[in-house]
Amino acid sequence: MYSPLELRVLSSFLVLADELNFTRAARRLNMTQPPLSLQIKQLETQIGAQLFERNKRSVRLTAAGQVLRAEAEKLFDIEHRARQMVAQADRGENVGHLGIGLTAISAIELVPQILRSFTARTPGILYSLREYSSDAMLQSLLNNELDVAILRPPVTDPRLQARRLMSEPYVLAVPAAHPLATKPKVQARDLHGQTMATPERRYGQYAHDTMMFWLAEQNVVPARIHDGARHHAVMSMVAAGLAVSLVPASAAAQPVRDVVFRRLANRDVPSLELWVAFHREIVNPMTLPFVEQVVESAARYKLDERCFARPS
Repeated sequence: MYSPLELRVLSSFLVLADELNFTRAARRLNMTQPPLSLQIKQLETQIGAQLFERNKRSVRLTAAGQVLRAEAEKLFDIEHRARQMVAQADRGENVGHLGIGLTAISAIELVPQILRSFTARTPGILYSLREYSSDAMLQSLLNNELDVAILRPPVTDPRLQARRLMSEPYVLAVPAAHPLATKPKVQARDLHGQTMATPERRYGQYAHDTMMFWLAEQNVVPARIHDGARHHAVMSMVAAGLAVSLVPASAAAQPVRDVVFRRLANRDVPSLELWVAFHREIVNPMTLPFVEQVVESAARYKLDERCFARPS
């Protein structure tokens, strides 16, 4: 006979999955260890799978436990959102929710502008924003875990629709104390023999390949290459003075201590496109109005040239 899982027990499971220690988990839950152990055993019996591998020295999640953890976290997100939406409805407010995927760089300026404008038109809407790779966003759209994604191309799956939003050239992010920081014009040849920081290809194949192919065309060979999984990791290496990096122009809108941004003087500097994508089988009535707002905001977007001012 089917027996629904209790949120209380799932909450205990998630705490133990975080701590991987029964004593610490029980302390966080304001209970003793024996009742927690009993809860977990009963949950494993109910599900029909071992969730933790435990011995005298360690506790770790099994493959089944990892799956339950991911799904339980989604369940609690839904439960929290449901409470908020019910409270809104009870107050007579408009109720709506959008799950939005975004790139780290679009989150700097474009997405805040989009959210500001859409919220003004649709007050009371709730957002879930998730920042991860474009490939992961595409999969989340297909799994109906996102309503809309603002991402890098390509979008080739026929189950998805996509629109091009904008195109932005690469610019140079350079340590403030670096000789290139005060150079009036930076050319591709100035990067030859430099230590560079690049995004990891597995997390951003489109951006990585666009950058590396252009450097190869310009006969630029870096002395060394560091890589980072995300934009913020790459910028950390630039700020530390370890490397220079090519980044999309809108990244310059976010000041980073000890980093300056320079436009490249070459005429053939490559540009990165930004798209918006959503599932063809639209479930959320907020999706299309939001997509239209995204397109409208992107058409109005313009980067302030003061982002490229020379350091004083």
